[in-house]
Amino acid sequence: MAWQKLKARVIIGILLIVIGGLFLLNNYDLFYFPFNEITWEYFFILFGLLLFSLSNNKTAGVIFIAIGLFNLVPELWPLVFILLGLYIILRSKRGFSYFHSSYSSTDQKTGSSESQKDFIEDVSIFGGGNKVYNISNFRGGQIVSIFGGSDINLTGSKLAEGENSLEITAIFGGTSIIIPADWKVESDVLSIFGGFGDKRRKDPNIVQDPGKTLSIKGIVLFGGGEIKNYL
Repeated sequence: MAWQKLKARVIIGILLIVIGGLFLLNNYDLFYFPFNEITWEYFFILFGLLLFSLSNNKTAGVIFIAIGLFNLVPELWPLVFILLGLYIILRSKRGFSYFHSSYSSTDQKTGSSESQKDFIEDVSIFGGGNKVYNISNFRGGQIVSIFGGSDINLTGSKLAEGENSLEITAIFGGTSIIIPADWKVESDVLSIFGGFGDKRRKDPNIVQDPGKTLSIKGIVLFGGGEIKNYL
């Protein structure tokens, strides 16, 4: 996984150096390239293809390709709604399959049929809201904010054993996650024209359990987000 990320960064870095070098040579008339015929949309599509092929986060690649393509061919803009609909449906199916497999494995070990309550799935589109979760064995889930936002309060929840994954997708929107101060959190959110910050207050007297980790991953595009341990 680490080598794959390093490889992606190296390829993207080399590509940027090559493009910048060509522009520089063209400015000094040392090399001619028809840059006037290449607009920013082409670079968005190229960067999107690189992200889609080299990164684990395919969503970012698709978004860059879509932005470039829709600006080149404005008549295709209704596809935005079609793609958003497909995205939500496919993510829901994937989430259902993931949760279902998790329920099955938990049921075999504990005989419980209520493990579905260990996950959250919050979708905010052209709107938002404040939600409070009190989950005794929190194992992660999905938060999607598109032209909207949400505040997720998990201060009354307890983290499950092992690594638990929470996936964030914020497009022209944002999300704020409030967690207990003693949770161990690892954040790896890709921010493009936006930001996702860790605003937790550090308390040296609080001891985190190394056997319980919340891994927050995803993408923030033209939006924002934050992690806090206070209201």
